[in-house]
Amino acid sequence: MRPQPTLATLASGLKLHYRVQGNPAGPWLVLLNGLLSDTTMWAGVLPGLADRYRILTFDSRGQGRSDAPLEGPYATAQLAEDAWELFHALGIENPWLIGLSNGSAMSLELLSAHPGAFAGAVLTSAMPRFDFAMSLKAEHWARCLEVGGPLMQFDAVAPFLWGDAFLEARHGVLRAYHQVVTGGGDRPQHGNLHQIRGTLGWDIRERLDRIKTPVLLLSGAEDLLTPPWKCLETARRIPHSRFEVVPGIGHAYPVEDPKGFVARVRAFVDEVQGDLADREF
Repeated sequence: MRPQPTLATLASGLKLHYRVQGNPAGPWLVLLNGLLSDTTMWAGVLPGLADRYRILTFDSRGQGRSDAPLEGPYATAQLAEDAWELFHALGIENPWLIGLSNGSAMSLELLSAHPGAFAGAVLTSAMPRFDFAMSLKAEHWARCLEVGGPLMQFDAVAPFLWGDAFLEARHGVLRAYHQVVTGGGDRPQHGNLHQIRGTLGWDIRERLDRIKTPVLLLSGAEDLLTPPWKCLETARRIPHSRFEVVPGIGHAYPVEDPKGFVARVRAFVDEVQGDLADREF
C-alpha cells in the first residue's frame, strides 16, 4: 500500500504535499522541483544526501499530490510565497535551497525576497528571466498538452531537457514517468497548464544583487533549454556566486547524473560551512 501523503494547509486553504526525511540532526536541505515534475524527480539524489542532511521535498501548487486551484496561472513569485509559508508551518529555519529549473527560479525569488534567511543554495539551470525564446517554447508545450495530452507535450519538451546520450538510453522510461506525473488522462490538465503559463514574463534580473547568500550555479554543457550562456547572466548579477558548466549534462543534472550532482552539493555545503567555522574561530 502506498503511504498516505503528508499535507500542510496554508492560510489560503491550499494544501501542499510534502515529506521530511534524512538525518534529524543535520542541516536542512529543501529540494525544489522543476516544472511539470513532482518529488519523485529527486529519487536518485536522496540516498546520497539523507545520511547527512534533514531534507524537505514538496510539490508546488499544481504538482504531484498538492492542490491545483482552478484559478491560474501560477506565477513563479506565488509558488515561492507558498514555499515560504510552508517553511514557517514546518518550523524550518536557515535551510539550504537545492533547485532545478523552475525550482531554481523559485529559489531566486526566495533568496532575493528574504536576505539572510537561507544558509546557501545550489541551483541548476537557473536563468534570470523567461525571455522571448523561452516563452515561445513554453506556449508551444502548453498547446501540445491541450491538443495531444501529456505524451505529445513530453515529446515536444524532451529534446530540450536531457543530454543526447541520456535521452536515447532512457526515452521510454522517461516518457512513461512523465505521463504518470502529469496525470495521464485521469485528471484535468489545468494545473499543468497553469504551471507552464505562470512562468511567462518572469524576470528577476534587477533583484539578484540583493542575494548575499553563498550560491553555486550549475549548468549542463548540453542544456538546450537554459544554455550556459544564459545561466551565466544569473551568476554575474549575484555577488560572489560561483558558476560551473558540467560536461556531458543536459538540463536536468540531478536526474541525469545523481551521484555527480550529490558530490557537488556536498562539497559546496562543506566548503561554506568550513568557511563559516573558520571565521567564527
